[in-house]
Amino acid sequence: MSDFKPKKFGCGRYIQEPDAYKCLAREVEFLKGTKAIVIAGQKGFDAAGSRIDESLKEANIPYAFAPLKTDVTYDTLADISERIVPAEKADIVIATGGGKAMDMAKAVANKCGIPIICMPSSLGTFNCWSAMSVMYTPEHKPLDRIWHERENDCVILDTQLLAEEPVKNFASGMADCLAKYIETGFMLETKNVNTMPADMYTSKIMAQATNDICMNKGEKAYRDCIAKTPSQEFEDCVFAVVATTAIAAAANYANKNALLGSAKASGAVNGCSFAHGLYYAARKMYTEECWGYLHGEIVGLGLRAEMVVYDRSEFETKNLCRFLDAIGQPKTLKEIGMRTDDKSLNELTDCIMTVWGKHPDWHRDIIYRGLQEIKE
Repeated sequence: MSDFKPKKFGCGRYIQEPDAYKCLAREVEFLKGTKAIVIAGQKGFDAAGSRIDESLKEANIPYAFAPLKTDVTYDTLADISERIVPAEKADIVIATGGGKAMDMAKAVANKCGIPIICMPSSLGTFNCWSAMSVMYTPEHKPLDRIWHERENDCVILDTQLLAEEPVKNFASGMADCLAKYIETGFMLETKNVNTMPADMYTSKIMAQATNDICMNKGEKAYRDCIAKTPSQEFEDCVFAVVATTAIAAAANYANKNALLGSAKASGAVNGCSFAHGLYYAARKMYTEECWGYLHGEIVGLGLRAEMVVYDRSEFETKNLCRFLDAIGQPKTLKEIGMRTDDKSLNELTDCIMTVWGKHPDWHRDIIYRGLQEIKE
């Protein structure tokens, strides 16, 4: 069997505009769906359910609602895919809500071999696009990831619906999408067209575009989300959170060293990324304490530390921190409920070293130094 790995660049169809929910039934018909299973948490269905109902009923397309009452666990995946989908005779999945609903819906669609349409009602990450699901234990701790063999069939971003979400979710999405530029070390001048393969360089350009869009338009987009107004700035930042971020990730897919680093630059840190490791470590070690904090909020906190350990300029570091402050992101480990004594920071460092991929030994001191920068 071939060991070649395909790059999954996106989704079959991407629709983004206010009131885009009105095309949902058309997309179901395009994918030859005759009955849908809608997967969402209760809050997500409360936010988007009336829109889904309106669009599908106008086209006489029946649907059933499979509420996600737990974390994204293998038991729930088996229940929905092996019991509910066959019982309902559903032949297409519609995902709405937030990231966990997207993860479960993608896993169900892939396990059942049926198409999926993702229409998120909140935008804390780009996983309405990505071909991957993060799985958890029943105790809400991260377990592993499923890398799906096919891309999502359709993504519908109704920016009026998204503008009505709690601004906390949108702000978290902007904080998270900055990681593709900062966490990979792509902002380093040594990473350029002459020193990187073409796929990594393409990823750098797309990640920089994401960074530029959010850093320049994100504060107004944040205020417009508070006002529930899908302005051009809001539209642009939604596109950055999802499309450019996802393409940046896909272009660099399978380059494992891009996220964990492989060597030291002389006198500087090269590729010691740990912002996503901080998120998964927080979910594992401080499950209850950090429960109310979103993925992007914790990743953004890690980015503050990474800017320091990357030895970026004071202006660049302060500019990032000022932006994160302006969109209401947490500033310290203590703020999100984590212990900051030396023993606890050492335990957190050890967890980060392995929770999201194995770091080389020389990363440990750098990660510990970074945590010191954001402890309180």
